[in-house]
Amino acid sequence: MKRHAGRMMRTSIFGLAGREIARWSEPLVADLVYDSYRRCKQASLEAQLGLARLHCRFWRKLLEGDTPTARQLRSELAAAVTAQELGDDSIDAIDTEVLEELLSVVMRCNQHSRATAEDDGMTLVRAASKLGEMRKAA
Repeated sequence: MKRHAGRMMRTSIFGLAGREIARWSEPLVADLVYDSYRRCKQASLEAQLGLARLHCRFWRKLLEGDTPTARQLRSELAAAVTAQELGDDSIDAIDTEVLEELLSVVMRCNQHSRATAEDDGMTLVRAASKLGEMRKAA
């Protein structure tokens, strides 16, 4: 019984950590994503902005742990990228860049708190795992 309670508590901590990362990382994710889509010269400015907004929403839901919504947004993003003839690899490249930058920030900012570093790190591991599942399903 104690073990179950501990697991539930740990799960709620990860949920909290995910919401917290989603909150503080939103400007960072937006900068990375918008900059990446700005480099896609074959898409119009309007399309670049629309793709970037959708991609940012996807990351927010992914970090918050809202997998069903993240999966739906990822599907919409893939369709929108295909419609712009940008290729699915562009989504993966942006996602890799975002994940690497978030991990770098988490590691730098949590040097003095092992517990926070572990919680934030596990949140990113879970996000990467879900991201991998979504890539495989696409």
